[in-house]
Amino acid sequence: MTHAPVSPTDREVSDEAVRGMVAALRPDWTVESVERSPHGTDFVATLDVGTPEGPRTVVLKATTADFVDPPIARAEPRLFELVGRETAIPVPEVYGYCDDHDEFPAPFYLAEHVDGVNLEDDPESLSPSARERVVRDAGRNLAELHELGPLPAVGSVGVADGELTVLDTDDHPRADDFRDRLLEDAERTLDVLTEGGYFPELADDPGRFVDLVPAVREHLREVVPELSEPDPPTYNHWDYRYGNLLLDPETGETKAVLDWANLSAAEPAYNLAKVEFHLLKPVRDDEARTTELRDIFRSAYVAGRGGWTFEEATLERMAIYRLTDRLDAMACLPLWYEDATPAERDERAAEHRAFLAERVPGVDR
Repeated sequence: MTHAPVSPTDREVSDEAVRGMVAALRPDWTVESVERSPHGTDFVATLDVGTPEGPRTVVLKATTADFVDPPIARAEPRLFELVGRETAIPVPEVYGYCDDHDEFPAPFYLAEHVDGVNLEDDPESLSPSARERVVRDAGRNLAELHELGPLPAVGSVGVADGELTVLDTDDHPRADDFRDRLLEDAERTLDVLTEGGYFPELADDPGRFVDLVPAVREHLREVVPELSEPDPPTYNHWDYRYGNLLLDPETGETKAVLDWANLSAAEPAYNLAKVEFHLLKPVRDDEARTTELRDIFRSAYVAGRGGWTFEEATLERMAIYRLTDRLDAMACLPLWYEDATPAERDERAAEHRAFLAERVPGVDR
Protein backbone atom coordinates (compact mmCIF):
# COMPACT_ATOMS: atom_id res chain seq x y z
CA MET A 1 0.00 0.00 0.00
CA THR A 2 1.24 3.45 -0.84
CA HIS A 3 -0.02 6.98 -0.34
CA ALA A 4 2.10 8.47 -3.10
CA PRO A 5 2.85 7.27 -6.63
CA VAL A 6 6.18 7.08 -8.28
CA SER A 7 6.73 10.55 -9.65
CA PRO A 8 4.59 10.90 -12.81
CA THR A 9 6.63 13.63 -14.42
CA ASP A 10 8.92 12.85 -17.34
CA ARG A 11 10.80 16.08 -16.76
CA GLU A 12 13.74 14.42 -15.05
CA VAL A 13 15.94 16.86 -13.21
CA SER A 14 19.50 16.11 -14.27
CA ASP A 15 22.51 16.17 -11.97
CA GLU A 16 23.65 19.25 -13.84
CA ALA A 17 20.34 20.96 -13.08
CA VAL A 18 20.63 19.93 -9.43
CA ARG A 19 24.05 21.53 -9.23
CA GLY A 20 22.71 24.65 -10.91
CA MET A 21 19.78 24.93 -8.50
CA VAL A 22 22.06 24.55 -5.50
CA ALA A 23 24.45 27.14 -6.94
CA ALA A 24 21.55 29.55 -7.45
CA LEU A 25 20.79 29.39 -3.74
CA ARG A 26 24.18 28.63 -2.20
CA PRO A 27 26.97 29.50 -4.66
CA ASP A 28 29.67 28.45 -2.20
CA TRP A 29 28.28 24.91 -1.87
CA THR A 30 29.35 21.95 -4.03
CA VAL A 31 27.15 18.93 -4.73
CA GLU A 32 28.95 15.67 -4.05
CA SER A 33 26.12 13.14 -4.42
CA VAL A 34 22.45 13.07 -5.44
CA GLU A 35 19.94 10.50 -4.20
CA ARG A 36 16.54 10.95 -5.83
CA SER A 37 13.35 9.97 -4.04
CA PRO A 38 11.24 7.55 -6.10
CA HIS A 39 8.07 8.71 -4.37
CA GLY A 40 5.96 11.81 -4.36
CA THR A 41 4.53 14.04 -7.05
CA ASP A 42 7.39 16.54 -7.24
CA PHE A 43 11.16 16.28 -7.49
CA VAL A 44 12.81 15.57 -4.13
CA ALA A 45 16.44 14.54 -3.68
CA THR A 46 18.79 14.09 -0.76
CA LEU A 47 22.16 15.69 -1.44
CA ASP A 48 25.56 15.43 0.17
CA VAL A 49 27.15 18.85 -0.20
CA GLY A 50 30.41 20.48 0.70
CA THR A 51 30.15 23.84 2.43
CA PRO A 52 32.69 26.29 3.89
CA GLU A 53 31.61 25.01 7.31
CA GLY A 54 32.07 21.37 6.35
CA PRO A 55 30.06 18.58 4.73
CA ARG A 56 26.34 18.29 5.33
CA THR A 57 23.30 16.47 4.01
CA VAL A 58 20.42 18.52 2.66
CA VAL A 59 17.16 18.09 0.76
CA LEU A 60 16.32 19.77 -2.54
CA LYS A 61 12.65 20.01 -3.48
CA ALA A 62 11.34 21.42 -6.77
CA THR A 63 7.79 21.69 -8.06
CA THR A 64 7.75 19.57 -11.21
CA ALA A 65 4.20 18.19 -11.28
CA ASP A 66 0.86 19.95 -11.66
CA PHE A 67 -0.76 18.95 -8.37
CA VAL A 68 0.16 22.10 -6.41
CA ASP A 69 -0.07 25.54 -8.01
CA PRO A 70 3.13 27.62 -7.78
CA PRO A 71 1.58 30.36 -5.55
CA ILE A 72 0.82 27.63 -3.02
CA ALA A 73 4.06 25.69 -3.45
CA ARG A 74 6.02 28.89 -2.78
CA ALA A 75 4.56 28.96 0.70
CA GLU A 76 6.31 25.82 1.96
CA PRO A 77 9.81 27.18 2.71
CA ARG A 78 8.30 30.39 4.12
CA LEU A 79 6.08 28.32 6.40
CA PHE A 80 9.09 26.29 7.54
CA GLU A 81 10.73 29.59 8.49
CA LEU A 82 7.64 30.99 10.21
CA VAL A 83 6.91 27.82 12.17
CA GLY A 84 10.56 27.30 13.06
CA ARG A 85 10.84 30.88 14.31
CA GLU A 86 7.54 31.21 16.20
CA THR A 87 6.86 27.72 17.55
CA ALA A 88 8.53 24.59 18.90
CA ILE A 89 7.06 22.44 16.10
CA PRO A 90 10.00 20.50 14.63
CA VAL A 91 10.53 21.53 11.01
CA PRO A 92 13.63 21.50 8.79
CA GLU A 93 15.81 24.59 8.62
CA VAL A 94 15.62 26.32 5.23
CA TYR A 95 18.87 27.20 3.45
CA GLY A 96 17.33 29.13 0.58
CA TYR A 97 14.47 29.19 -1.91
CA CYS A 98 13.65 30.45 -5.39
CA ASP A 99 10.14 31.35 -6.53
CA ASP A 100 10.79 31.54 -10.29
CA HIS A 101 13.64 30.59 -12.58
CA ASP A 102 14.12 30.73 -16.35
CA GLU A 103 16.16 27.53 -16.53
CA PHE A 104 15.15 25.27 -13.64
CA PRO A 105 11.77 23.96 -12.45
CA ALA A 106 10.50 26.33 -9.80
CA PRO A 107 9.68 27.03 -7.11
CA PHE A 108 12.50 25.11 -5.48
CA TYR A 109 14.25 25.22 -2.12
CA LEU A 110 17.02 23.69 -0.03
CA ALA A 111 16.36 22.47 3.47
CA GLU A 112 17.96 20.56 6.30
CA HIS A 113 17.94 16.78 6.13
CA VAL A 114 16.34 15.44 9.32
CA ASP A 115 17.03 11.93 10.56
CA GLY A 116 13.85 10.02 11.23
CA VAL A 117 11.62 7.25 9.93
CA ASN A 118 8.51 7.60 7.79
CA LEU A 119 6.01 5.02 8.99
CA GLU A 120 3.17 5.71 6.57
CA ASP A 121 2.99 2.04 5.61
CA ASP A 122 3.77 0.58 9.01
CA PRO A 123 2.45 2.65 11.97
CA GLU A 124 1.48 -0.60 13.66
CA SER A 125 5.20 -1.28 14.18
CA LEU A 126 5.22 1.39 16.89
CA SER A 127 4.92 0.24 20.47
CA PRO A 128 1.79 1.35 22.35
CA SER A 129 3.74 4.01 24.24
CA ALA A 130 5.42 5.26 21.06
CA ARG A 131 2.08 5.61 19.32
CA GLU A 132 0.79 7.58 22.28
CA ARG A 133 3.80 9.87 21.91
CA VAL A 134 2.91 10.49 18.25
CA VAL A 135 -0.63 11.62 19.03
CA ARG A 136 0.52 13.63 22.07
CA ASP A 137 3.09 15.46 19.93
CA ALA A 138 0.41 16.05 17.31
CA GLY A 139 -1.86 17.71 19.86
CA ARG A 140 0.94 19.96 21.06
CA ASN A 141 2.08 20.83 17.54
CA LEU A 142 -1.37 21.73 16.31
CA ALA A 143 -2.03 23.86 19.39
CA GLU A 144 1.07 25.90 18.59
CA LEU A 145 0.21 26.14 14.91
CA HIS A 146 -3.30 27.37 15.60
CA GLU A 147 -2.00 29.99 17.99
CA LEU A 148 -0.32 31.66 14.99
CA GLY A 149 -3.78 32.83 13.87
CA PRO A 150 -6.32 34.11 13.42
CA LEU A 151 -6.09 34.64 9.66
CA PRO A 152 -8.18 37.18 7.74
CA ALA A 153 -10.33 34.75 5.76
CA VAL A 154 -11.06 31.15 4.86
CA GLY A 155 -9.08 29.89 1.88
CA SER A 156 -5.75 28.57 0.63
CA VAL A 157 -2.45 29.69 2.15
CA GLY A 158 -0.01 30.84 -0.50
CA VAL A 159 2.34 33.61 -1.54
CA ALA A 160 1.41 36.92 -3.14
CA ASP A 161 3.87 39.77 -3.66
CA GLY A 162 6.50 37.66 -1.95
CA GLU A 163 4.56 37.31 1.31
CA LEU A 164 2.54 34.56 2.98
CA THR A 165 -1.16 35.27 2.71
CA VAL A 166 -4.60 33.75 2.30
CA LEU A 167 -4.92 33.81 -1.47
CA ASP A 168 -7.80 35.60 -3.15
CA THR A 169 -7.62 34.71 -6.83
CA ASP A 170 -9.86 33.16 -9.46
CA ASP A 171 -8.22 29.78 -8.87
CA HIS A 172 -8.10 30.17 -5.09
CA PRO A 173 -10.94 32.43 -3.92
CA ARG A 174 -11.46 33.33 -0.30
CA ALA A 175 -14.67 32.52 1.55
CA ASP A 176 -16.48 34.53 4.19
CA ASP A 177 -18.10 31.52 5.86
CA PHE A 178 -16.28 28.23 6.33
CA ARG A 179 -19.56 26.32 6.07
CA ASP A 180 -20.02 27.56 2.52
CA ARG A 181 -16.53 26.42 1.57
CA LEU A 182 -17.02 23.06 3.28
CA LEU A 183 -20.22 22.31 1.40
CA GLU A 184 -18.75 23.49 -1.89
CA ASP A 185 -15.72 21.23 -1.46
CA ALA A 186 -17.89 18.27 -0.41
CA GLU A 187 -20.14 18.72 -3.44
CA ARG A 188 -17.08 18.73 -5.67
CA THR A 189 -15.80 15.53 -4.06
CA LEU A 190 -19.17 13.86 -4.53
CA ASP A 191 -19.10 14.86 -8.19
CA VAL A 192 -15.73 13.19 -8.74
CA LEU A 193 -16.89 10.06 -6.90
CA THR A 194 -19.37 9.54 -9.74
CA GLU A 195 -16.40 9.50 -12.12
CA GLY A 196 -14.04 7.16 -10.30
CA GLY A 197 -12.51 9.56 -7.76
CA TYR A 198 -9.69 12.08 -7.98
CA PHE A 199 -7.58 9.64 -9.99
CA PRO A 200 -10.06 7.81 -12.27
CA GLU A 201 -7.29 6.48 -14.49
CA LEU A 202 -6.16 4.36 -11.51
CA ALA A 203 -9.62 3.15 -10.50
CA ASP A 204 -10.26 -0.57 -10.92
CA ASP A 205 -13.96 0.05 -10.24
CA PRO A 206 -14.93 3.64 -11.21
CA GLY A 207 -18.50 3.14 -10.06
CA ARG A 208 -17.55 1.77 -6.64
CA PHE A 209 -19.27 4.53 -4.63
CA VAL A 210 -21.72 5.99 -7.16
CA ASP A 211 -24.81 4.60 -5.39
CA LEU A 212 -23.90 6.47 -2.17
CA VAL A 213 -23.66 9.93 -3.70
CA PRO A 214 -27.34 11.03 -3.75
CA ALA A 215 -28.01 10.23 -0.08
CA VAL A 216 -24.75 11.79 1.13
CA ARG A 217 -25.32 14.91 -0.97
CA GLU A 218 -28.82 15.35 0.43
CA HIS A 219 -27.60 14.85 4.00
CA LEU A 220 -24.78 17.38 3.72
CA ARG A 221 -27.00 19.97 2.08
CA GLU A 222 -29.27 19.64 5.07
CA VAL A 223 -26.79 19.61 7.95
CA VAL A 224 -23.84 21.78 6.89
CA PRO A 225 -25.75 25.10 6.68
CA GLU A 226 -27.15 24.40 10.15
CA LEU A 227 -23.77 23.88 11.82
CA SER A 228 -22.88 26.26 14.63
CA GLU A 229 -20.64 29.27 13.93
CA PRO A 230 -17.06 28.11 13.27
CA ASP A 231 -14.16 29.64 15.16
CA PRO A 232 -11.99 32.20 13.33
CA PRO A 233 -9.72 30.64 10.70
CA THR A 234 -6.10 29.84 11.37
CA TYR A 235 -3.33 27.82 9.74
CA ASN A 236 -4.46 24.23 9.07
CA HIS A 237 -1.93 21.49 8.33
CA TRP A 238 -4.72 19.24 7.10
CA ASP A 239 -2.37 16.50 5.84
CA TYR A 240 -0.73 15.81 9.21
CA ARG A 241 -0.36 12.03 8.90
CA TYR A 242 2.29 9.37 9.38
CA GLY A 243 3.48 9.83 5.80
CA ASN A 244 4.38 13.45 6.55
CA LEU A 245 6.15 12.79 9.85
CA LEU A 246 9.72 11.75 10.55
CA LEU A 247 9.69 9.76 13.78
CA ASP A 248 12.01 8.13 16.26
CA PRO A 249 10.67 4.56 15.83
CA GLU A 250 11.61 3.59 19.37
CA THR A 251 10.03 6.46 21.30
CA GLY A 252 7.52 7.85 18.79
CA GLU A 253 9.01 11.33 19.13
CA THR A 254 8.22 13.51 16.13
CA LYS A 255 11.54 14.66 14.70
CA ALA A 256 10.04 16.70 11.85
CA VAL A 257 6.64 17.64 10.44
CA LEU A 258 6.79 17.80 6.65
CA ASP A 259 4.62 18.81 3.66
CA TRP A 260 3.65 22.41 4.33
CA ALA A 261 3.02 23.13 0.65
CA ASN A 262 -0.76 22.97 0.74
CA LEU A 263 -2.03 24.54 3.95
CA SER A 264 -5.49 26.01 4.30
CA ALA A 265 -6.95 28.77 6.41
CA ALA A 266 -9.85 27.19 8.27
CA GLU A 267 -11.22 26.84 11.74
CA PRO A 268 -9.11 24.79 14.19
CA ALA A 269 -11.79 22.12 14.68
CA TYR A 270 -11.54 21.22 11.00
CA ASN A 271 -7.82 20.55 11.38
CA LEU A 272 -8.39 18.53 14.54
CA ALA A 273 -10.98 16.35 12.84
CA LYS A 274 -8.62 15.78 9.91
CA VAL A 275 -5.75 14.73 12.14
CA GLU A 276 -7.91 12.41 14.21
CA PHE A 277 -9.02 10.82 10.95
CA HIS A 278 -5.41 10.31 9.87
CA LEU A 279 -3.86 9.17 13.16
CA LEU A 280 -6.66 7.17 14.78
CA LYS A 281 -7.70 3.87 13.27
CA PRO A 282 -11.01 2.77 14.88
CA VAL A 283 -11.45 -0.10 12.42
CA ARG A 284 -8.11 -1.65 13.41
CA ASP A 285 -8.09 -0.64 17.08
CA ASP A 286 -10.84 -1.53 19.49
CA GLU A 287 -13.14 1.22 20.70
CA ALA A 288 -11.43 1.56 24.08
CA ARG A 289 -7.98 2.03 22.52
CA THR A 290 -9.28 4.55 19.99
CA THR A 291 -10.91 6.53 22.77
CA GLU A 292 -7.70 6.44 24.80
CA LEU A 293 -5.60 7.78 21.93
CA ARG A 294 -8.19 10.44 21.13
CA ASP A 295 -8.20 11.60 24.74
CA ILE A 296 -4.38 11.85 24.73
CA PHE A 297 -4.47 13.91 21.52
CA ARG A 298 -7.19 16.25 22.74
CA SER A 299 -5.70 16.70 26.19
CA ALA A 300 -2.35 17.69 24.70
CA TYR A 301 -4.10 20.17 22.42
CA VAL A 302 -6.12 21.76 25.22
CA ALA A 303 -2.99 22.02 27.38
CA GLY A 304 -1.33 23.97 24.58
CA ARG A 305 -4.21 26.39 24.08
CA GLY A 306 -5.15 28.04 27.34
CA GLY A 307 -8.89 28.49 27.67
CA TRP A 308 -9.81 26.35 24.66
CA THR A 309 -12.26 23.49 25.21
CA PHE A 310 -13.99 20.83 23.14
CA GLU A 311 -17.48 22.24 23.50
CA GLU A 312 -20.50 20.28 22.36
CA ALA A 313 -20.98 22.54 19.33
CA THR A 314 -17.34 22.01 18.36
CA LEU A 315 -17.71 18.23 18.60
CA GLU A 316 -20.83 18.38 16.43
CA ARG A 317 -18.94 20.28 13.74
CA MET A 318 -16.03 17.85 13.97
CA ALA A 319 -18.40 14.94 13.35
CA ILE A 320 -19.43 16.49 10.03
CA TYR A 321 -15.83 17.33 9.20
CA ARG A 322 -14.92 13.66 9.70
CA LEU A 323 -17.67 12.75 7.25
CA THR A 324 -16.19 15.03 4.60
CA ASP A 325 -12.74 13.60 5.39
CA ARG A 326 -14.17 10.18 4.65
CA LEU A 327 -15.38 11.37 1.25
CA ASP A 328 -11.88 12.62 0.45
CA ALA A 329 -10.43 9.23 1.41
CA MET A 330 -12.97 7.48 -0.82
CA ALA A 331 -12.03 9.74 -3.74
CA CYS A 332 -8.32 9.04 -3.10
CA LEU A 333 -8.71 5.26 -2.74
CA PRO A 334 -7.38 4.46 -6.26
CA LEU A 335 -4.20 6.44 -5.55
CA TRP A 336 -3.63 5.51 -1.94
CA TYR A 337 -4.14 1.81 -2.68
CA GLU A 338 -2.70 1.70 -6.17
CA ASP A 339 -0.33 -1.12 -5.21
CA ALA A 340 -2.82 -2.98 -3.01
CA THR A 341 -4.57 -6.19 -3.97
CA PRO A 342 -8.19 -6.08 -5.15
CA ALA A 343 -9.19 -7.69 -1.86
CA GLU A 344 -7.43 -4.97 0.13
CA ARG A 345 -9.15 -2.24 -1.89
CA ASP A 346 -12.49 -3.96 -1.35
CA GLU A 347 -11.79 -4.09 2.39
CA ARG A 348 -11.08 -0.35 2.54
CA ALA A 349 -14.20 0.35 0.49
CA ALA A 350 -16.27 -1.74 2.90
CA GLU A 351 -14.89 0.29 5.81
CA HIS A 352 -15.97 3.52 4.08
CA ARG A 353 -19.43 2.16 3.42
CA ALA A 354 -19.84 1.02 7.02
CA PHE A 355 -18.81 4.47 8.28
CA LEU A 356 -21.35 6.24 6.08
CA ALA A 357 -24.10 3.74 6.84
CA GLU A 358 -23.86 4.63 10.54
CA ARG A 359 -24.08 8.38 9.92
CA VAL A 360 -26.07 9.10 6.76
CA PRO A 361 -29.76 8.24 6.39
CA GLY A 362 -30.44 6.15 3.32
CA VAL A 363 -26.93 4.73 2.97
CA ASP A 364 -26.58 0.96 3.00
CA ARG A 365 -23.48 -1.07 3.54
